[in-house]
Amino acid sequence: MTRAGIKPDSLTITSILPACARVPAHKQGKELHGFLLRNGLDMNLIVKNALMDMYVKSGFIELASNVFTSMIKRDIFSWTILILGYSLHGKGRRGLYLFSEMEKNPSLQIDEFAHAAVLHACVTACNVDLGMSYFNRIKTPTVTHCVLMVALLARAGLFNEARLFIEEHRIESSAGVLRALLDGCRINRQITMGKRIVEKLCELEPLNAENYVLLSNWYAENAKQDMVDKLKTTIKDMGLKPKSAYSWIEFRNKVHVFGTGDVSHPRSEKIYWELQHLMKKMEDGGGHGPNSEFSLHDVDEERECIRIGHCEMLAISLGLISTQERVTVELLTYSRRS
Repeated sequence: MTRAGIKPDSLTITSILPACARVPAHKQGKELHGFLLRNGLDMNLIVKNALMDMYVKSGFIELASNVFTSMIKRDIFSWTILILGYSLHGKGRRGLYLFSEMEKNPSLQIDEFAHAAVLHACVTACNVDLGMSYFNRIKTPTVTHCVLMVALLARAGLFNEARLFIEEHRIESSAGVLRALLDGCRINRQITMGKRIVEKLCELEPLNAENYVLLSNWYAENAKQDMVDKLKTTIKDMGLKPKSAYSWIEFRNKVHVFGTGDVSHPRSEKIYWELQHLMKKMEDGGGHGPNSEFSLHDVDEERECIRIGHCEMLAISLGLISTQERVTVELLTYSRRS
């Protein structure tokens, strides 16, 4: 458009910003923000909301907060974007504070998305009482609201309360609810309950390969290799293709991609040495080691390589050996069918 001599306007930029709302495209998002400022384009409410959303999803929550602070006028979307953004970035308490500030504005009509955002903040902050209070204010809770409440109760280890909540709202057949419970089992190390939930997921979604991978991982963790082999055969016979995980990190304008157990990188020896050193330091310092319960790995991967060869860990290790101290390391993880 610019090469054709047509000058983009605010609507054009607003249309493009969602494409930059992800970690790999954060540079283009920042460039678009700079283009708006340099060319004096109208920074209306819709544009600023789109900027906030872009910064939240591309990993720059403080820049999103700066845009929010600069806004003279805000609508329900402005508040919801930042509340959810804080929650997604592990700042649940800040999200809850922001929601309490939003409630002071009588002109704002809190909708289902704002309620979902504050429930997400409660999950991140692990604030059960406040979460239940907000949930009870919702006139017609959606499945999303219910899933978030189950996640909150399960993460807090309140499995009996979660069970009663599920029965009361009749959401036993929701895969999202089961996965929320499973996340709580992983955090609270409820291995037996986690196995039952994974088995339910396999019954509920018989064609979802990831459920069988979860079950296979459980058997592998508990030294039941015969069941692991049986599940491999089942997946193959059903023609299912589990997703393989990949992570990539950008360094000096070059993208480095890693799969689990990857040794193809030119600096693999140094990467694995750094990772082994880091894991030993963690274990010696406080007994912290990798926890692989209920993690999603390709069922065909060798279990031995997962301990220090997970794709995310390899990407992080490259970032650590390639950057100076106190530099933020950012990476992206994605899955694709084999």
